[in-house]
Amino acid sequence: MKACWMVCPVTALSATSAWAESPLQSLQFEQQKQQVLKAVKEKCAPASHLSDNDFANKVLATDGNKNAVREATLAKERNNQKSYRAAIDKIVCPAK
Repeated sequence: MKACWMVCPVTALSATSAWAESPLQSLQFEQQKQQVLKAVKEKCAPASHLSDNDFANKVLATDGNKNAVREATLAKERNNQKSYRAAIDKIVCPAK
């Protein structure tokens, strides 16, 4: 029983810190996704009637673009601006 006095609070605190990281990681991912979308919009100049979601779906319609967006997101996570720019440059703009 004494062991639980030490182990239980430590376990609870560890679980709490893991849960606390999850929303922060989700927020960081969302910010990175928005930054990548903004960069692609600057490169491709989508039609004004397209929503961000529709434009993103058009961009992600090809496997090459999916890979390039994935590379850009990873480069952004790693704070590697050179790789990020290279990945954005690989994206092929969808037909308007």
